[in-house]
Amino acid sequence: MQIRRFFLEEPLDVPGACLSLSAGESLHALRVLRLKAGDRLQLLNGRGEKAECVLVSGGEGRSCREAVCRVLSCQRLAPPAVSPVLLVAPPRGKAFDLVLKASVELGFSAIQPILCSYGVSRPEELGGGWRETLVGALKQSGNPHLPALRPPLPFRQALQEHGNPSALFGASPGAEATARRRLSPAAARGCQALWVGPEGGFSPEEEGELLQAGVLPVTLGSSILRVETAVPALMGCLLGVASLA
Repeated sequence: MQIRRFFLEEPLDVPGACLSLSAGESLHALRVLRLKAGDRLQLLNGRGEKAECVLVSGGEGRSCREAVCRVLSCQRLAPPAVSPVLLVAPPRGKAFDLVLKASVELGFSAIQPILCSYGVSRPEELGGGWRETLVGALKQSGNPHLPALRPPLPFRQALQEHGNPSALFGASPGAEATARRRLSPAAARGCQALWVGPEGGFSPEEEGELLQAGVLPVTLGSSILRVETAVPALMGCLLGVASLA
């Protein structure tokens, strides 16, 4: 049976309590999915709580616009063992949506857009649909932890906050380091930040500053990867290496 998940940004660990979904979530539940009283659903609040619920009202008439559900049980899940901040130069258009969705599915703790020399997109503030994309990925994946979405920062300002030996960056093909040779299980498990540059890569000056700050370079072969490919590839590498004894 398909699990129907909804987002509700409030405490869920209140067994027996009745909670009302937002207008948008109610519309989706009652008009799109046509749920009825007695149907089961799952609530996620993005803060690690996942509640099993039953719909108690809504959908009984065309005038009903609010879905109300009763909490049957709730569990709180710890964040993933490997959950770094993603510092990424946003690609254009829908490609960044793919990055956001992968970030939720893979368990990043936060997403920090960065403005780089070779960047093709220059967002000055949070995109209007970015959070909605994250919430949609949360419901699809069932990951109860919603990554924090931070305002874009210039490269050097971001480096002041996240430039340290507990960070990794996606280096250009042919760089001295390779994931297989340099990335140890301890470094993968302790990674606090993952840097991914624009499609043109980090500039030589930016790469030099990352290295000077102690950020470890990682490459995944000789091919130049798109941003939306590099993010899941590098995070998959981290997760794989971290799982090694």
